[in-house]
Amino acid sequence: MKPESIAHALEAQGAWRPRLRITAVRVHQLAARLREPFGWSLNWTQTRTATLVEVVTDAGLTGWGEGYCDASLLRQRADRLLGRSPFELEAIYEEMRAPGGPQQRPGPCATPGLDIALWDLVGKALEMPVSALLGRQYRTHVMPYVTALYRKQRPDFCEALVEEARCWANLGYRALKMKTGYSPELDLQAVAAVREAIGPEIALAIDSNCAYDAGTALRIGVRLEQLNLMWWEEPLVADDLAGYRHLRQALRIPLAAGETGSLDWLVLHYVQPRLIDILQPDLGNIGLTGARLLTQLCHLNHIRLIPHNWGTALNTAATLQWVSTSPPLTPALNPPEPMLEFDQTEHPFRDALVAQRIAPDTPGGALAVPNGPGLGVSVIPEAVAEFRTGLLTIPA
Repeated sequence: MKPESIAHALEAQGAWRPRLRITAVRVHQLAARLREPFGWSLNWTQTRTATLVEVVTDAGLTGWGEGYCDASLLRQRADRLLGRSPFELEAIYEEMRAPGGPQQRPGPCATPGLDIALWDLVGKALEMPVSALLGRQYRTHVMPYVTALYRKQRPDFCEALVEEARCWANLGYRALKMKTGYSPELDLQAVAAVREAIGPEIALAIDSNCAYDAGTALRIGVRLEQLNLMWWEEPLVADDLAGYRHLRQALRIPLAAGETGSLDWLVLHYVQPRLIDILQPDLGNIGLTGARLLTQLCHLNHIRLIPHNWGTALNTAATLQWVSTSPPLTPALNPPEPMLEFDQTEHPFRDALVAQRIAPDTPGGALAVPNGPGLGVSVIPEAVAEFRTGLLTIPA
C-alpha cells in the first residue's frame, strides 16, 4: 500500500486529527567558515554549507528536511503545494520532478529536501518515527564508519593521515574511510601507511571522488587489493559505465558509487544492471520517497545499500531512519549489514542545529536510531538563524 493510501485509511478511521494543510515553505541556506581548509581529489574547501527546508501547516506542526531544493521550480509550482495535505507526499514528490521533454520520463525530483520535511511532518502528525512509516524497522542501532582523513595543507601529508587514523582507532571506531585520487603513487603510499597504522582488524574504505580513468584505476587497483579494503568508492566518473563494468570484473575490491545520482538514473544504470557492489545514494538527491523505492530495488537486485551522508545532524537522523528499514541482504545468521557514514570532518554547525546529540552509545559503538516522532530530532530555530545566509519563503 502506498503512503498516501495508508494516510487516507488512517484519516477515514479518525486516527489522524486535525486535517493538516500546508500553509508555507521556507528554504534556509546555511554556511560557516572552517578553521582549516581541507581537500579531496576534486577541490579544496574553506566552508561548510547546507540547505534546510521547513514546511509549515495550519495546525502549528512543522516539518524539516535537508537536501537539494530548486527554489525557482518551488515558486513556479507553489499552487500545487500550498493548501495540500502533507500526506500526499508521494504525489507531491512526482509533481515536483523536473520536467522532461515530449514523451520523456520526468527528470529528477527538484525538491528532495521538501520531501524529507513532509515525511518528518507526517511522522509528527501520527506521533510515529519515520522508520515506522517507511516499513519494518529491522534494527534499532546502526554501525557507523568514520568519514575523515581528508587532505590538509601540510607538508607531511602521509604522516598527518597516519596520526589522524590512529586517533580514530584509539577512540574505538572499527571502520574508517579516507580520501584518495591525488595520484597513483601518492594514493598507494597513503593507503598503505594508514593500513599499517591501524592494523588488519579495522575496516578501511577509500574514496577517489571520480579521479581516474578505467585504465589508471585498474593499474592502481591491482596493487590496492593486498590492503584488504572494505570498498573503493567512485574510482571513476559516475557515467563511465563501461569502465565500472570492466573494473568490477577485473578487481577483487568491492566497488561503490551513487552519491550524485537521481532516483531514475541510479535504478537504470547501477541497480538494474548490477553494475556496482554497493549503492551509495544521498537523501539530499533522492528524498525519502525515492529512498523507500531504492530499498526494495536494491534488495531484489542483491546490492548492498550504504547511503552517502554528508550534511548536518538532521540529514544523519533521516538517514538513520531509512537505514534502519533496510532488510537483511541474505538469510544468513550474520548477513552483511548496512552502515551509516559518520562524517567527522570539521563542521561548525553540524551538531548545533538539533537538540539531540547523535553519537555512538559507547566509544566507537553503534548509533541509536532516533525513536521520537518524525525524524526523531528537534531543530533549533535560533541555531538555524545564526548560520543562515539566505532565506526563501513561499508564499512571500
